[in-house]
Amino acid sequence: MKKTALMSLAILSLISFAFTPPNTTPTANKDKDKAATKLLKEVSKKYKSYKTLKAEFSVSTEASDPKSPAKKAEKGTLMSKGSNFKLIFGGQEIFCNGKYIWTYTKDMNECVKDNYNPNSNGGINPSKIFTIWEKGFLYASDGTNKNNAKIKLTPTDKTKPYFLMNLEVDQTTKTVQNLKVSYKAGHKQIYTIISQTPNTAMDDKLFVFDPAAYPGVEMIDLTKKK
Repeated sequence: MKKTALMSLAILSLISFAFTPPNTTPTANKDKDKAATKLLKEVSKKYKSYKTLKAEFSVSTEASDPKSPAKKAEKGTLMSKGSNFKLIFGGQEIFCNGKYIWTYTKDMNECVKDNYNPNSNGGINPSKIFTIWEKGFLYASDGTNKNNAKIKLTPTDKTKPYFLMNLEVDQTTKTVQNLKVSYKAGHKQIYTIISQTPNTAMDDKLFVFDPAAYPGVEMIDLTKKK
């Protein structure tokens, strides 16, 4: 349970970025970088036009030791609507209505409620995986994979635990297909988008934890702490 919970947190911390374009791009391969910039702007515009988004995804890990056995990919679901989101992954369900965030752990039948602060280190919005490049990255084209444009993302903050992200974007649909994150510790994580459905009807109640739907759940309310 601890491993899956940590991976959930890794996903959330990975994709907690603001919607502000970087001021600089790499100087090498200028023509290709112009193409990458144009494509990423089109992708950002498309995702920002959505009122809601539901996405099915998988996360797999490549160990630093090539002899290590491959780990089975874990699947998850993301639903987002503005600043509201719900994430189901790794035995957890995370709800956020823009004011509060609830983290429900199935194995423990426990839910922790806390204040949501998008400006803090813990401020998270998983839907930002679809515009992750917009702040804190230099980027450059890296060829193609079938119909996908491959783009390298290099963090400007060198204290980050990762040193490179490899993004693939469908050049026709202008949608994110996968993201590979290379960590300084030697391992890599691959986030693959299985399906994505925009503008489906989502009631605001979807983003609020309802104890009645989880019989016997233990509630831990951190919003009342002094």
